[in-house]
Order: sequence, then C-alpha cells, then structure tokens
Amino acid sequence: MVNGRPNVVVIGGSYVGIKAVDLLAPIVHKTHDVVLVEKNTHFQHLFAFPRASVVPGFEHKAYIPYTSSFFREADTGLLDLSDNATLPSSAAKVVQGIAKGIHAKHVLLESGEHIPYDYLILATGTGPRGPLTPIDKKTGIATYRDFQKRADKAQNIVVVGGGAYGIQLATDTKTFGPTKDKHVTIVHSRDRLMNRFGPGLHKIVMDRCKELGIDVVLNNRVVVPPGGFEEGQGPFDVQLSGGGNIKADLVYLCIGAIPLSAPLESLSPDAIDPLTKFVKVKPTLQIDGESSIPYPNVFAIGDVADTGAHKAARPGVAQAQVVATNIERMMKGYLGVNGHSNGHVNGKANGHANGHANGYMNRRVQEHENGQVNGHVNGNHSKELKLEEYIPDTPGIHMSLGMEGGVIFKHQKLPGPGAEEPAPIVKYDNEANPEMGCGRMWKVRAQGVDDFHA
Repeated sequence: MVNGRPNVVVIGGSYVGIKAVDLLAPIVHKTHDVVLVEKNTHFQHLFAFPRASVVPGFEHKAYIPYTSSFFREADTGLLDLSDNATLPSSAAKVVQGIAKGIHAKHVLLESGEHIPYDYLILATGTGPRGPLTPIDKKTGIATYRDFQKRADKAQNIVVVGGGAYGIQLATDTKTFGPTKDKHVTIVHSRDRLMNRFGPGLHKIVMDRCKELGIDVVLNNRVVVPPGGFEEGQGPFDVQLSGGGNIKADLVYLCIGAIPLSAPLESLSPDAIDPLTKFVKVKPTLQIDGESSIPYPNVFAIGDVADTGAHKAARPGVAQAQVVATNIERMMKGYLGVNGHSNGHVNGKANGHANGHANGYMNRRVQEHENGQVNGHVNGNHSKELKLEEYIPDTPGIHMSLGMEGGVIFKHQKLPGPGAEEPAPIVKYDNEANPEMGCGRMWKVRAQGVDDFHA
C-alpha cells in the first residue's frame, strides 16, 4: 500500500509490463496506485542489444531511467482536467527489487519488503538460467563494450541460435564497417531459421545470410563446455553435437532463456507447467492453477505466460490491453456507490485485510466455463461479469537484417475453415536505424532528460 491506497502490482518492467502500467493508470488512479516491481535499475531497450554487441557508441542509450515522466503516456487523452483532477501517471510507482514470492495478499521482495495488492500482473518474461541478478546501467554498458572489443579482435565468430537475436547480431556484424570482413557462422538446432514463422521467413533470412557470406549450420547444436569457452587465448574449436567442429575466436550464445515464473510457485505452483515452466493461463489471462483456491485477481502476460501466442512484444501488449479491461470490469463490478467495495468503504469497514485484498474470498469469485465471473458481494445478490478473452493473433515480426534495414513479416489469418493459408505479408524496411530506436524511447519515456548516461 502506497500513501494508504490499495495497489495494483505489475511484476516486470520490460515492454509488456510498462504497457500494462500505461493502460492501468488511467483506469485505477482515483482509487489505487499502480506499483511496478522491477529488478533492474533502468528500463532496458532489448531491441538494441544485438547491435550494441557489435556497434559501439550508443550502448548507454539502451538503458533508460525510470524518470518521473516515464509513464506520462498514461495521461494522453485525459478529459478530466478539473482543479481536483489527479493525473493517472501520478499513481504509477516503481519499486526496484526482485520478487521472491507472490502470496495471496502481498508480494515478498528479496529485501524482505512486503507489497500488498488487490490485483497482480506477472510480466517477468524470460531470462537466463540461475539466480536473478539485478543489472545496473554501469554494468550493462561495460558488458556491451566488452562484447564490442572482442568482436573487433575476433576473426571467426560463431553465433549460437537462429532466432531473431542471433540473426540480427550476425547480420549487423557483416554490415558494420569495422567487422564486415569477419567470418560469421550461425548454428541452429532446428531445420529452419526463425522456425516459428514457417518457411517464408526462413527463406528470406537464408537469402540474406548467403548475400552477406554468413555460413549457416542447421539441425545441429553447439557443445558448450561446463566452464564456458576460453576466449582471448587465440582460435579454438567449437564442437558440434552432430560431429565436427567450427574454428572460432568468439562465441555469442543467443539461446537458453527460460520463463521467469518462479515467484508464482509460492502462490499457485500448479499454475506453472512442470516441463516448460510457462504460466498456465485462462483465456481471460487469469492464472490457471488446479488448486481449490482460485486467484481470479492474479494474471500473467507476455513471454512468461502460455497464451498460445508467439513470444514477442506486440502480442504481449495486446494481452496487457485485455488484462486492463478485465481489471476495470472487475473493479466496476465490485465497487459500491462510494467507489469502494462493500468490504472497503472509505478504507475502514472490515479493514484492508478483510476488504479489498481478501474480498475475493468473501465474494467467492469463480469463473464459469463461458468466461463469466459470478461474484457474490458479502452475501448480497450475485452479479455476472463478462470478462474479455485474449485471442492470439497470427505470428509477425519486424526484425533487422543488417545496418541498412530489415523486414516486416506477418502471417495472415485463414479466411475460413478448410481454406488455403494466404501468403504472408512481407515488407522490406530500407530505412537505416543505427541506434535501433533508442532516441525515440528516450523521447517517449524520459522527456526532458538530456544526459543519456543518467
């Protein structure tokens, strides 16, 4: 609770999480605070990271501070500008910390701090295996400058992983002046690059790799030594699981990210798929555990959630819109004439523990198979709330294929049952974007900040 008001908590401050805050603040700012829990000190513009691994000079711009104006987009289109109006963005708070566990009424941070919530959205995405390590801007900049130095010195570079990150890194290397003469090899475990997008994008990317002289090894894996590769000692052999090896001076590992769903284990472990570790969700994006205790006020979106959509920022933003709509409907369904639920009138009746935060148990909220929620408010007559359901869109992506531009690729929906799949939409982006949109992100999220090292 911040300033004595109940909270809507969003865990994870990347693209999907911050969009959730943007959407929620205008809805709840008069009654709630929206608290973003983020482990890192700065917003990380991940789209710039492949290029920053090779191209120097803008890596510091990929880390954007959570300034007082970071969520000013939440104020766009505000109509209520009376003297007593509260700007939606003022309800947005950022707490730096690692969420250790989610509980029925609060989030426990590794620092020991408890953050209570009425509603919670898990938007932690994916990340490397092992303990979570907060990254500050200074450390992040040093990491990418080290990558750049190693890329400059290396003659043979191996990129492990033929997804968007690996392909963008490889094509940037071969189109950036100081590194364009390096020998680059992509090793991918599947039979197609960008395998989630079908043969169309695979062909586009393969043609580009051939044009740039990038070698591609498919249906094979790199054997990573237990202690990692010993770089800096001259060329070494990179062993392949299918036999043979590749000579390298530098290896970029663009694989191995796992869903960061661990905080949910303390609340609803059966909502986490035991094999994939993705969070199981209902069409309404509420977590879908098999426990007898439902948590209809807890949602999961973005890469951490098993929504049926491909993992990218655009589907995650659409999911954030669905969740914001559902939270608004739930709040309106449970709020009384004074703007508070019957268990939280003026913040006094029954207290916060027995009101908002615990109101879901008092109201016995349950979801029907048809997607409706039946809420019994303190034993009064029941209401039926129709919650919005998320429908995954067809896969699409906008990706760089080198310093000069990239491609926009999107599958189209089937026109009807049994119809042939229409050809994907393909548009080539020939406009150079050397800093991968960092300037735009600063303009939107850090208005008035001129020190890009902040």
